[in-house]
Amino acid sequence: MTQQVEVNSGIHAGDTAADPAWMPALAWFAGLSALLLALFHNVAAAMAYTWWTNVTYNHGFFVLPVSLWLIWLRRGELKRLTPRQEPLALAALVAMGCGWLIGRAGDVLAVEEVAWVGMLIALFVFVFGRDVSRRLVFPLAFLFFMVPVGDALIEPLQDFTARFAVELLRRSGIPVFHDGIMIQIPNGLYEVAEACAGIQFLIANVVISALFAHLAYQKRWKFWLFLGIGAALPIMANGFRAYGIILLGYWSNGKLAAGIDHLIYGWLFFSIVMILLLLIGNSFADRRLGDFPQAAAGTRNAPARGWSWRSRTAVLAALVLAAGPAYAWTVMAPPAMTASGAALPPPVLSEWSPVPASDWRPSFPGADSTLLSGFESSGRRVELFAAYYRHQRQAAEVVYHANRLDGGGWSRVESRTLNDVPGMPAAQLDRLVRGSRQRLVLSWYWVGGRFTASPYQAKLYQSIATLLGIHPAAAAVALSVERLEDASAFLDGVALDPWLEGLSE
Repeated sequence: MTQQVEVNSGIHAGDTAADPAWMPALAWFAGLSALLLALFHNVAAAMAYTWWTNVTYNHGFFVLPVSLWLIWLRRGELKRLTPRQEPLALAALVAMGCGWLIGRAGDVLAVEEVAWVGMLIALFVFVFGRDVSRRLVFPLAFLFFMVPVGDALIEPLQDFTARFAVELLRRSGIPVFHDGIMIQIPNGLYEVAEACAGIQFLIANVVISALFAHLAYQKRWKFWLFLGIGAALPIMANGFRAYGIILLGYWSNGKLAAGIDHLIYGWLFFSIVMILLLLIGNSFADRRLGDFPQAAAGTRNAPARGWSWRSRTAVLAALVLAAGPAYAWTVMAPPAMTASGAALPPPVLSEWSPVPASDWRPSFPGADSTLLSGFESSGRRVELFAAYYRHQRQAAEVVYHANRLDGGGWSRVESRTLNDVPGMPAAQLDRLVRGSRQRLVLSWYWVGGRFTASPYQAKLYQSIATLLGIHPAAAAVALSVERLEDASAFLDGVALDPWLEGLSE
Protein backbone atom coordinates (compact mmCIF):
# COMPACT_ATOMS: atom_id res chain seq x y z
CA MET A 1 0.00 0.00 0.00
CA THR A 2 2.84 2.39 0.86
CA GLN A 3 4.52 1.74 -2.49
CA GLN A 4 1.27 2.47 -4.35
CA VAL A 5 0.95 5.83 -2.58
CA GLU A 6 4.45 6.75 -3.64
CA VAL A 7 3.72 5.91 -7.27
CA ASN A 8 0.57 8.01 -7.30
CA SER A 9 2.44 10.80 -5.59
CA GLY A 10 5.02 10.73 -8.36
CA ILE A 11 2.34 10.98 -11.01
CA HIS A 12 0.75 14.03 -9.43
CA ALA A 13 4.13 15.63 -8.96
CA GLY A 14 4.84 15.34 -12.69
CA ASP A 15 1.38 16.66 -13.54
CA THR A 16 2.31 20.21 -12.51
CA ALA A 17 0.54 23.40 -13.40
CA ALA A 18 1.40 25.17 -16.64
CA ASP A 19 4.38 27.53 -16.66
CA PRO A 20 3.34 31.13 -15.85
CA ALA A 21 5.01 32.21 -19.10
CA TRP A 22 2.06 30.71 -21.03
CA MET A 23 -0.34 33.52 -20.13
CA PRO A 24 1.73 36.43 -21.50
CA ALA A 25 2.67 34.31 -24.54
CA LEU A 26 -0.99 33.60 -25.25
CA ALA A 27 -1.77 37.30 -24.82
CA TRP A 28 0.94 38.30 -27.31
CA PHE A 29 -0.22 35.70 -29.81
CA ALA A 30 -3.81 36.85 -29.50
CA GLY A 31 -2.76 40.47 -30.03
CA LEU A 32 -0.55 39.73 -33.06
CA SER A 33 -3.23 37.46 -34.55
CA ALA A 34 -5.80 40.23 -34.15
CA LEU A 35 -3.41 42.63 -35.90
CA LEU A 36 -2.93 40.09 -38.72
CA LEU A 37 -6.70 39.79 -39.09
CA ALA A 38 -7.16 43.58 -39.09
CA LEU A 39 -4.43 44.27 -41.66
CA PHE A 40 -5.48 41.45 -43.98
CA HIS A 41 -9.20 41.33 -43.23
CA ASN A 42 -10.07 41.25 -46.94
CA VAL A 43 -8.10 38.01 -47.38
CA ALA A 44 -9.76 36.33 -44.41
CA ALA A 45 -13.17 37.58 -45.55
CA ALA A 46 -12.58 36.21 -49.06
CA MET A 47 -11.73 32.78 -47.64
CA ALA A 48 -14.84 32.74 -45.44
CA TYR A 49 -17.01 33.87 -48.37
CA THR A 50 -15.72 30.98 -50.49
CA TRP A 51 -16.39 28.51 -47.67
CA TRP A 52 -19.96 29.79 -47.43
CA THR A 53 -20.82 30.00 -51.13
CA ASN A 54 -18.91 27.04 -52.61
CA VAL A 55 -19.91 23.61 -51.35
CA THR A 56 -16.51 22.23 -52.37
CA TYR A 57 -14.87 24.27 -49.60
CA ASN A 58 -17.47 24.11 -46.82
CA HIS A 59 -14.92 22.17 -44.79
CA GLY A 60 -12.96 25.41 -44.31
CA PHE A 61 -15.22 26.36 -41.40
CA PHE A 62 -14.08 23.29 -39.46
CA VAL A 63 -10.34 23.44 -40.06
CA LEU A 64 -9.45 25.92 -37.30
CA PRO A 65 -11.65 24.22 -34.64
CA VAL A 66 -10.13 20.84 -35.56
CA SER A 67 -6.62 22.27 -35.35
CA LEU A 68 -7.37 23.72 -31.91
CA TRP A 69 -8.80 20.35 -30.81
CA LEU A 70 -5.61 18.59 -31.94
CA ILE A 71 -3.57 21.05 -29.90
CA TRP A 72 -5.85 20.46 -26.90
CA LEU A 73 -5.18 16.72 -27.11
CA ARG A 74 -1.51 17.46 -26.40
CA ARG A 75 -2.14 19.90 -23.55
CA GLY A 76 -0.56 17.56 -20.98
CA GLU A 77 2.70 17.47 -22.92
CA LEU A 78 2.69 21.18 -23.77
CA LYS A 79 2.25 22.50 -20.26
CA ARG A 80 5.55 20.88 -19.26
CA LEU A 81 7.27 23.27 -21.68
CA THR A 82 8.12 26.94 -21.31
CA PRO A 83 7.10 29.04 -24.36
CA ARG A 84 10.02 31.11 -25.62
CA GLN A 85 10.22 33.43 -28.59
CA GLU A 86 11.95 32.22 -31.74
CA PRO A 87 13.43 35.29 -33.52
CA LEU A 88 14.31 33.20 -36.60
CA ALA A 89 10.58 32.87 -37.26
CA LEU A 90 10.63 36.55 -38.24
CA ALA A 91 12.46 35.46 -41.43
CA ALA A 92 9.53 33.19 -42.26
CA LEU A 93 7.15 36.04 -41.45
CA VAL A 94 9.02 38.29 -43.89
CA ALA A 95 8.94 35.56 -46.56
CA MET A 96 5.20 35.09 -46.14
CA GLY A 97 4.71 38.85 -46.28
CA CYS A 98 6.61 38.94 -49.58
CA GLY A 99 4.46 36.07 -50.81
CA TRP A 100 1.36 38.08 -49.97
CA LEU A 101 2.75 41.07 -51.89
CA ILE A 102 3.35 38.89 -54.96
CA GLY A 103 -0.18 37.51 -54.75
CA ARG A 104 -1.61 40.98 -54.23
CA ALA A 105 0.34 42.37 -57.18
CA GLY A 106 -0.96 39.62 -59.45
CA ASP A 107 -4.45 39.58 -57.89
CA VAL A 108 -4.00 35.87 -57.21
CA LEU A 109 -6.22 35.38 -54.21
CA ALA A 110 -5.05 31.81 -53.57
CA VAL A 111 -1.46 33.02 -53.13
CA GLU A 112 -2.62 35.76 -50.75
CA GLU A 113 -4.58 33.21 -48.71
CA VAL A 114 -1.69 30.75 -48.51
CA ALA A 115 0.59 33.60 -47.40
CA TRP A 116 -1.98 34.69 -44.78
CA VAL A 117 -2.10 31.21 -43.24
CA GLY A 118 1.71 31.07 -43.44
CA MET A 119 1.96 34.35 -41.53
CA LEU A 120 -0.37 33.00 -38.83
CA ILE A 121 1.81 29.90 -38.41
CA ALA A 122 5.01 32.00 -38.42
CA LEU A 123 3.53 34.14 -35.62
CA PHE A 124 2.79 30.99 -33.62
CA VAL A 125 6.37 29.75 -33.97
CA PHE A 126 7.70 33.22 -33.15
CA VAL A 127 5.69 33.58 -29.95
CA PHE A 128 5.81 30.02 -28.58
CA GLY A 129 9.17 28.85 -29.91
CA ARG A 130 10.50 25.75 -31.63
CA ASP A 131 10.08 23.33 -28.70
CA VAL A 132 6.33 23.93 -28.62
CA SER A 133 5.94 24.18 -32.41
CA ARG A 134 7.73 20.97 -33.30
CA ARG A 135 5.19 19.06 -31.18
CA LEU A 136 2.38 20.71 -33.14
CA VAL A 137 3.65 20.39 -36.71
CA PHE A 138 0.53 18.66 -38.00
CA PRO A 139 -2.07 20.89 -36.28
CA LEU A 140 -0.27 23.94 -37.68
CA ALA A 141 0.16 22.47 -41.17
CA PHE A 142 -3.50 21.40 -41.11
CA LEU A 143 -4.44 25.09 -41.16
CA PHE A 144 -3.47 25.24 -44.84
CA PHE A 145 -6.66 23.30 -45.59
CA MET A 146 -8.46 26.57 -44.87
CA VAL A 147 -7.21 27.84 -48.24
CA PRO A 148 -9.86 27.11 -50.91
CA VAL A 149 -7.69 25.83 -53.76
CA GLY A 150 -8.30 23.02 -56.22
CA ASP A 151 -10.39 24.46 -59.04
CA ALA A 152 -7.39 24.19 -61.39
CA LEU A 153 -7.79 20.40 -61.15
CA ILE A 154 -11.33 20.40 -62.54
CA GLU A 155 -10.43 20.19 -66.24
CA PRO A 156 -7.76 17.46 -65.80
CA LEU A 157 -10.19 15.49 -63.63
CA GLN A 158 -12.93 15.85 -66.27
CA ASP A 159 -10.60 14.53 -68.95
CA PHE A 160 -9.36 11.63 -66.80
CA THR A 161 -12.89 10.63 -65.73
CA ALA A 162 -14.09 10.61 -69.34
CA ARG A 163 -11.18 8.49 -70.57
CA PHE A 164 -11.48 6.11 -67.61
CA ALA A 165 -15.24 5.60 -68.09
CA VAL A 166 -14.83 5.11 -71.85
CA GLU A 167 -12.19 2.43 -71.35
CA LEU A 168 -14.46 0.54 -68.93
CA LEU A 169 -17.41 0.83 -71.34
CA ARG A 170 -15.33 -0.60 -74.17
CA ARG A 171 -14.14 -3.47 -71.97
CA SER A 172 -17.81 -4.12 -71.14
CA GLY A 173 -18.63 -4.50 -74.85
CA ILE A 174 -20.75 -1.34 -75.06
CA PRO A 175 -20.36 0.65 -78.31
CA VAL A 176 -19.08 4.10 -77.40
CA PHE A 177 -17.92 7.24 -79.22
CA HIS A 178 -15.57 9.45 -77.21
CA ASP A 179 -15.03 13.13 -78.02
CA GLY A 180 -13.20 14.95 -75.23
CA ILE A 181 -15.57 15.03 -72.27
CA MET A 182 -18.55 13.96 -74.40
CA ILE A 183 -19.44 10.26 -74.33
CA GLN A 184 -21.95 8.85 -76.85
CA ILE A 185 -23.51 5.39 -76.47
CA PRO A 186 -26.33 3.92 -78.62
CA ASN A 187 -29.13 5.25 -76.44
CA GLY A 188 -27.72 8.48 -74.97
CA LEU A 189 -25.18 11.27 -74.93
CA TYR A 190 -23.33 11.99 -71.67
CA GLU A 191 -21.11 14.90 -70.70
CA VAL A 192 -18.56 14.79 -67.88
CA ALA A 193 -19.46 18.25 -66.64
CA GLU A 194 -17.50 20.27 -64.09
CA ALA A 195 -19.82 19.06 -61.32
CA CYS A 196 -18.93 15.47 -62.30
CA ALA A 197 -15.18 16.00 -62.12
CA GLY A 198 -15.13 14.77 -58.52
CA ILE A 199 -13.23 17.74 -57.09
CA GLN A 200 -15.56 17.99 -54.07
CA PHE A 201 -15.06 14.36 -53.15
CA LEU A 202 -11.31 14.52 -53.79
CA ILE A 203 -10.72 17.51 -51.50
CA ALA A 204 -12.98 16.13 -48.76
CA ASN A 205 -11.12 12.80 -48.90
CA VAL A 206 -7.69 14.42 -48.70
CA VAL A 207 -8.71 16.48 -45.64
CA ILE A 208 -10.25 13.49 -43.84
CA SER A 209 -7.36 11.21 -44.83
CA ALA A 210 -4.79 13.64 -43.46
CA LEU A 211 -6.66 13.95 -40.16
CA PHE A 212 -7.18 10.20 -39.84
CA ALA A 213 -3.53 9.47 -40.67
CA HIS A 214 -2.33 11.88 -38.00
CA LEU A 215 -4.57 10.33 -35.37
CA ALA A 216 -4.02 6.69 -36.32
CA TYR A 217 -0.37 6.32 -37.30
CA GLN A 218 2.97 6.72 -35.59
CA LYS A 219 5.13 5.51 -38.48
CA ARG A 220 5.72 8.16 -41.11
CA TRP A 221 5.61 5.72 -44.02
CA LYS A 222 2.10 4.67 -42.98
CA PHE A 223 1.02 8.31 -42.75
CA TRP A 224 2.16 9.09 -46.30
CA LEU A 225 0.91 5.77 -47.68
CA PHE A 226 -2.61 6.38 -46.38
CA LEU A 227 -2.54 9.99 -47.56
CA GLY A 228 -1.61 8.76 -51.04
CA ILE A 229 -4.47 6.25 -50.94
CA GLY A 230 -6.80 9.03 -49.81
CA ALA A 231 -5.85 11.11 -52.86
CA ALA A 232 -5.81 8.33 -55.48
CA LEU A 233 -8.91 6.38 -54.41
CA PRO A 234 -11.48 9.17 -54.97
CA ILE A 235 -10.07 9.88 -58.46
CA MET A 236 -10.41 6.23 -59.44
CA ALA A 237 -13.76 5.95 -57.70
CA ASN A 238 -15.14 8.92 -59.63
CA GLY A 239 -14.20 7.16 -62.86
CA PHE A 240 -16.14 4.08 -61.73
CA ARG A 241 -19.05 6.33 -60.70
CA ALA A 242 -19.24 7.88 -64.18
CA TYR A 243 -19.02 4.41 -65.72
CA GLY A 244 -21.81 3.18 -63.43
CA ILE A 245 -24.09 6.08 -64.30
CA ILE A 246 -23.64 5.51 -68.03
CA LEU A 247 -24.07 1.75 -67.56
CA LEU A 248 -27.35 2.26 -65.68
CA GLY A 249 -28.52 4.60 -68.41
CA TYR A 250 -27.61 2.00 -71.04
CA TRP A 251 -29.40 -0.87 -69.29
CA SER A 252 -32.52 1.20 -68.49
CA ASN A 253 -32.61 3.01 -71.82
CA GLY A 254 -32.07 6.35 -70.06
CA LYS A 255 -34.77 5.88 -67.39
CA LEU A 256 -32.32 5.50 -64.49
CA ALA A 257 -29.26 7.52 -63.37
CA ALA A 258 -30.72 10.79 -64.61
CA GLY A 259 -31.78 13.87 -62.68
CA ILE A 260 -32.21 13.24 -58.96
CA ASP A 261 -31.31 9.54 -59.43
CA HIS A 262 -27.95 10.72 -60.72
CA LEU A 263 -27.32 12.74 -57.54
CA ILE A 264 -28.56 10.04 -55.15
CA TYR A 265 -26.42 7.41 -56.84
CA GLY A 266 -23.39 9.70 -56.72
CA TRP A 267 -23.63 10.58 -53.03
CA LEU A 268 -24.43 6.97 -52.04
CA PHE A 269 -21.43 5.76 -54.02
CA PHE A 270 -19.11 8.35 -52.48
CA SER A 271 -20.34 7.51 -48.97
CA ILE A 272 -19.49 3.86 -49.52
CA VAL A 273 -16.05 4.77 -50.84
CA MET A 274 -15.40 7.00 -47.80
CA ILE A 275 -16.35 4.18 -45.41
CA LEU A 276 -14.16 1.77 -47.37
CA LEU A 277 -11.23 4.18 -47.17
CA LEU A 278 -11.52 4.47 -43.38
CA LEU A 279 -11.83 0.69 -43.00
CA ILE A 280 -8.64 0.25 -45.03
CA GLY A 281 -6.87 2.84 -42.89
CA ASN A 282 -8.04 1.30 -39.64
CA SER A 283 -6.79 -2.14 -40.69
CA PHE A 284 -3.14 -1.10 -40.21
CA ALA A 285 -3.55 1.67 -37.60
CA ASP A 286 -0.82 2.01 -34.96
CA ARG A 287 -3.06 3.32 -32.20
CA ARG A 288 -6.59 4.25 -31.29
CA LEU A 289 -7.67 7.62 -32.60
CA GLY A 290 -6.24 10.43 -30.48
CA ASP A 291 -4.31 8.07 -28.20
CA PHE A 292 -1.04 10.00 -28.38
CA PRO A 293 1.92 8.76 -26.38
CA GLN A 294 2.55 11.12 -23.50
CA ALA A 295 6.04 12.37 -22.80
CA ALA A 296 7.48 11.30 -19.48
CA ALA A 297 7.30 13.82 -16.68
CA GLY A 298 10.49 15.79 -16.28
CA THR A 299 11.94 19.15 -15.48
CA ARG A 300 10.91 22.23 -17.40
CA ASN A 301 13.21 23.73 -19.96
CA ALA A 302 15.24 26.75 -18.98
CA PRO A 303 13.41 30.00 -18.17
CA ALA A 304 12.77 32.33 -21.05
CA ARG A 305 14.28 35.78 -21.34
CA GLY A 306 12.62 38.71 -19.61
CA TRP A 307 9.38 40.05 -21.00
CA SER A 308 10.82 43.49 -21.71
CA TRP A 309 13.08 41.94 -24.37
CA ARG A 310 10.23 39.79 -25.65
CA SER A 311 7.97 42.83 -25.91
CA ARG A 312 10.49 44.64 -28.09
CA THR A 313 10.78 41.72 -30.50
CA ALA A 314 6.98 41.33 -30.57
CA VAL A 315 6.70 44.98 -31.62
CA LEU A 316 9.19 44.18 -34.38
CA ALA A 317 6.90 41.35 -35.53
CA ALA A 318 3.98 43.80 -35.63
CA LEU A 319 6.06 46.16 -37.81
CA VAL A 320 6.90 43.28 -40.16
CA LEU A 321 3.19 42.51 -40.47
CA ALA A 322 2.37 46.11 -41.31
CA ALA A 323 5.18 46.52 -43.86
CA GLY A 324 3.46 44.54 -46.65
CA PRO A 325 0.13 46.39 -46.58
CA ALA A 326 1.95 49.73 -46.26
CA TYR A 327 3.94 48.99 -49.44
CA ALA A 328 0.79 47.84 -51.25
CA TRP A 329 -1.18 50.95 -50.24
CA THR A 330 1.57 53.29 -51.45
CA VAL A 331 3.78 51.95 -54.26
CA MET A 332 1.27 49.42 -55.65
CA ALA A 333 -1.83 51.62 -55.35
CA PRO A 334 -3.81 51.40 -58.63
CA PRO A 335 -4.57 54.52 -60.67
CA ALA A 336 -7.96 56.16 -60.60
CA MET A 337 -10.83 54.05 -61.93
CA THR A 338 -11.91 54.65 -65.50
CA ALA A 339 -15.26 54.24 -67.16
CA SER A 340 -15.96 50.79 -68.58
CA GLY A 341 -18.26 49.19 -71.09
CA ALA A 342 -17.14 50.97 -74.27
CA ALA A 343 -16.69 48.93 -77.45
CA LEU A 344 -13.19 48.49 -78.84
CA PRO A 345 -12.43 49.68 -82.39
CA PRO A 346 -11.59 46.69 -84.62
CA PRO A 347 -8.16 46.43 -86.23
CA VAL A 348 -7.80 47.78 -89.76
CA LEU A 349 -7.51 44.93 -92.28
CA SER A 350 -7.03 45.33 -96.01
CA GLU A 351 -8.00 41.85 -97.24
CA TRP A 352 -10.67 40.97 -94.69
CA SER A 353 -14.21 42.38 -94.71
CA PRO A 354 -16.24 42.79 -91.50
CA VAL A 355 -19.28 40.51 -91.16
CA PRO A 356 -21.79 39.96 -88.33
CA ALA A 357 -20.63 37.72 -85.49
CA SER A 358 -22.23 34.34 -84.85
CA ASP A 359 -23.83 33.10 -81.62
CA TRP A 360 -20.44 32.53 -79.94
CA ARG A 361 -20.44 34.81 -76.89
CA PRO A 362 -17.33 34.85 -74.64
CA SER A 363 -17.89 36.34 -71.20
CA PHE A 364 -15.28 38.59 -69.51
CA PRO A 365 -17.44 40.57 -67.05
CA GLY A 366 -14.67 42.78 -65.60
CA ALA A 367 -13.25 44.09 -68.89
CA ASP A 368 -13.15 47.85 -69.49
CA SER A 369 -13.86 47.37 -73.20
CA THR A 370 -14.64 44.41 -75.44
CA LEU A 371 -14.74 43.56 -79.13
CA LEU A 372 -16.51 40.70 -80.91
CA SER A 373 -16.35 41.01 -84.67
CA GLY A 374 -16.46 38.65 -87.63
CA PHE A 375 -14.21 38.88 -90.68
CA GLU A 376 -14.40 37.15 -94.05
CA SER A 377 -11.99 36.75 -96.96
CA SER A 378 -11.97 34.34 -99.92
CA GLY A 379 -14.41 31.95 -98.27
CA ARG A 380 -12.55 32.02 -94.95
CA ARG A 381 -14.33 33.24 -91.83
CA VAL A 382 -12.82 34.30 -88.51
CA GLU A 383 -14.30 35.83 -85.38
CA LEU A 384 -12.05 38.03 -83.26
CA PHE A 385 -12.76 38.61 -79.57
CA ALA A 386 -10.79 40.91 -77.29
CA ALA A 387 -11.35 41.92 -73.66
CA TYR A 388 -9.28 45.01 -72.83
CA TYR A 389 -8.23 46.24 -69.38
CA ARG A 390 -6.72 49.70 -68.94
CA HIS A 391 -5.24 48.36 -65.74
CA GLN A 392 -5.94 45.16 -63.88
CA ARG A 393 -7.51 45.09 -60.42
CA GLN A 394 -9.52 42.71 -58.27
CA ALA A 395 -12.26 40.99 -60.36
CA ALA A 396 -11.08 42.88 -63.48
CA GLU A 397 -8.24 40.69 -64.71
CA VAL A 398 -7.38 38.79 -67.87
CA VAL A 399 -6.89 35.64 -65.76
CA TYR A 400 -10.01 35.33 -63.63
CA HIS A 401 -12.28 32.41 -62.74
CA ALA A 402 -15.39 34.16 -64.11
CA ASN A 403 -13.88 34.67 -67.58
CA ARG A 404 -15.17 32.14 -70.09
CA LEU A 405 -14.59 31.50 -73.77
CA ASP A 406 -17.32 28.85 -73.96
CA GLY A 407 -20.29 31.21 -73.56
CA GLY A 408 -23.46 31.50 -75.59
CA GLY A 409 -24.49 27.86 -75.12
CA TRP A 410 -21.18 26.41 -76.32
CA SER A 411 -19.41 23.70 -74.29
CA ARG A 412 -15.69 22.90 -74.06
CA VAL A 413 -14.87 19.32 -74.96
CA GLU A 414 -11.10 19.49 -75.29
CA SER A 415 -8.16 21.80 -74.53
CA ARG A 416 -4.52 21.66 -75.60
CA THR A 417 -1.56 23.86 -76.50
CA LEU A 418 -1.00 24.74 -80.17
CA ASN A 419 2.64 25.57 -80.89
CA ASP A 420 2.82 26.30 -84.62
CA VAL A 421 0.93 29.61 -84.83
CA PRO A 422 2.16 32.06 -87.52
CA GLY A 423 3.70 35.21 -86.07
CA MET A 424 2.46 34.44 -82.54
CA PRO A 425 3.65 32.43 -79.53
CA ALA A 426 1.97 29.13 -78.67
CA ALA A 427 -1.79 29.43 -78.24
CA GLN A 428 -4.33 27.78 -75.98
CA LEU A 429 -6.63 25.77 -78.26
CA ASP A 430 -10.14 24.94 -77.01
CA ARG A 431 -12.56 22.85 -79.01
CA LEU A 432 -16.16 23.91 -78.41
CA VAL A 433 -19.38 22.22 -79.49
CA ARG A 434 -23.01 23.22 -79.63
CA GLY A 435 -25.23 20.44 -80.88
CA SER A 436 -23.67 19.16 -84.09
CA ARG A 437 -21.63 22.34 -84.62
CA GLN A 438 -17.99 22.77 -83.67
CA ARG A 439 -15.62 25.72 -83.27
CA LEU A 440 -11.90 25.98 -82.57
CA VAL A 441 -10.83 28.85 -80.32
CA LEU A 442 -7.22 30.04 -80.15
CA SER A 443 -6.52 32.38 -77.24
CA TRP A 444 -3.71 34.43 -75.70
CA TYR A 445 -3.13 36.84 -72.85
CA TRP A 446 -1.47 40.16 -73.59
CA VAL A 447 0.11 41.95 -70.62
CA GLY A 448 2.34 45.00 -70.99
CA GLY A 449 3.19 44.31 -74.63
CA ARG A 450 3.86 40.56 -74.26
CA PHE A 451 1.72 37.67 -75.51
CA THR A 452 1.50 34.34 -73.73
CA ALA A 453 -0.92 31.42 -73.67
CA SER A 454 -0.01 30.55 -70.07
CA PRO A 455 -2.19 32.04 -67.33
CA TYR A 456 0.74 31.63 -64.94
CA GLN A 457 3.07 33.68 -67.14
CA ALA A 458 0.37 36.32 -67.54
CA LYS A 459 0.06 36.58 -63.76
CA LEU A 460 3.84 36.74 -63.43
CA TYR A 461 4.05 39.66 -65.88
CA GLN A 462 1.28 41.42 -63.97
CA SER A 463 2.90 40.80 -60.58
CA ILE A 464 6.34 42.09 -61.60
CA ALA A 465 4.91 45.26 -63.11
CA THR A 466 2.58 45.98 -60.19
CA LEU A 467 5.32 45.38 -57.59
CA LEU A 468 7.29 48.14 -59.33
CA GLY A 469 4.33 50.49 -59.25
CA ILE A 470 3.53 50.02 -62.95
CA HIS A 471 0.00 49.17 -64.08
CA PRO A 472 0.26 48.15 -67.75
CA ALA A 473 -2.71 47.61 -70.00
CA ALA A 474 -3.75 44.01 -70.56
CA ALA A 475 -6.06 42.06 -72.83
CA ALA A 476 -7.40 38.61 -73.55
CA VAL A 477 -7.50 37.86 -77.29
CA ALA A 478 -9.24 34.92 -78.96
CA LEU A 479 -9.85 33.76 -82.54
CA SER A 480 -12.82 31.51 -83.27
CA VAL A 481 -12.65 29.45 -86.49
CA GLU A 482 -13.97 26.25 -87.99
CA ARG A 483 -10.58 25.34 -89.49
CA LEU A 484 -7.11 26.10 -88.16
CA GLU A 485 -5.90 27.25 -91.58
CA ASP A 486 -8.41 30.12 -91.43
CA ALA A 487 -6.75 31.40 -88.25
CA SER A 488 -3.30 31.12 -89.87
CA ALA A 489 -4.45 33.14 -92.87
CA PHE A 490 -5.97 35.81 -90.61
CA LEU A 491 -2.83 36.15 -88.47
CA ASP A 492 -0.72 36.53 -91.63
CA GLY A 493 -2.65 39.70 -92.43
CA VAL A 494 -3.01 41.39 -89.03
CA ALA A 495 -0.57 42.69 -86.44
CA LEU A 496 -2.35 42.32 -83.11
CA ASP A 497 0.41 43.83 -80.96
CA PRO A 498 0.44 47.30 -82.61
CA TRP A 499 -3.37 47.35 -82.52
CA LEU A 500 -3.42 46.63 -78.77
CA GLU A 501 -0.60 49.10 -78.12
CA GLY A 502 -2.60 51.77 -79.92
CA LEU A 503 -5.55 51.22 -77.61
CA SER A 504 -3.49 52.20 -74.56
CA GLU A 505 -2.42 55.56 -75.98
